[in-house]
Amino acid sequence: MVWISRGSTALSCHRYNLNLDAPRGKLDKLCALANLTDMRILLITALVGSLLAGCASTPKPALTSVEIVEIKPRYIETESFKRISEYLTGKEYLGDRVILRSDPEARAGYYFTLVLDEDVRRLPKGTQISGEFFTPKSVEKQTHEFTLPAKLASTNEIFVGLTGEDWPQSGGVPAAWRFTITDANGKRLGEKQSYLWGLN
Repeated sequence: MVWISRGSTALSCHRYNLNLDAPRGKLDKLCALANLTDMRILLITALVGSLLAGCASTPKPALTSVEIVEIKPRYIETESFKRISEYLTGKEYLGDRVILRSDPEARAGYYFTLVLDEDVRRLPKGTQISGEFFTPKSVEKQTHEFTLPAKLASTNEIFVGLTGEDWPQSGGVPAAWRFTITDANGKRLGEKQSYLWGLN
């Protein structure tokens, strides 16, 4: 802000290239106008900053329902999950993926990629995914329960894998399947099943 010193002609109006030799009354008006301009700039800056801070600090509410738009099933080998950083750190790098496995120690297996209509970060804490399958391993239905980790990448896809002893072979496909997403209290948020599941 520009201040006018009544006791001195050394005014801070220099940065506006104002003519200090002008009559004092005119100079006062020019400097007052410059002050007003500064005040407007400060107010606009403060308002914009406040709005941006408000948007950043107000997270979207947790979802009460979600649509599983698509489920993409396929067999994935262990090598497909490896990244260059793993050869340096010895730890699996998930990046922007959310991966759930029936056997956390085994990576190779049959995976179902659940594609949601929302970012997984908007799912409520403690969200669970129930996968029900009819596989070549057994004529009986297999059921696996998964809980989403607290720390999630920003993505709309969830990889759910039958790994280890739950899918020991590289060939074959599940005969039918159904996935149900629920919150920590068991309330259903979304569900999707294969065509053959409805024929059982």
